[in-house]
Amino acid sequence: IGTRGELLRSVHGTPYWMAPEVINDSGYGRKSDIWSVGCTVFEMATGKPPLASMDRVAAMFYIGAHRGLMPALPDRFSSAAAEFVHAYQHERPSALQLLDHPFVKGGQ
Repeated sequence: IGTRGELLRSVHGTPYWMAPEVINDSGYGRKSDIWSVGCTVFEMATGKPPLASMDRVAAMFYIGAHRGLMPALPDRFSSAAAEFVHAYQHERPSALQLLDHPFVKGGQ
């Protein structure tokens, strides 16, 4: 347990849900957790985590090398769901911001 805002610096996690900064051993914090939440939402929507077609090591290399360039949700999902998944990958909003997102609020 560290001070507020302190980044942790050890690699732990399940590859398909690991944020790029965790894989690249560049420290992690709350935004890394947001990444994992997004991966979980992706899995809940599709039945598989992002990059499930790759083995674990390949997925880790992909996430680390591509700095988070991940697949989008299939077109059959709402625009709010797709935007939510895009936000976790690229913007890494806070948990409070995610709670205010239309996908979470049920607006779409």
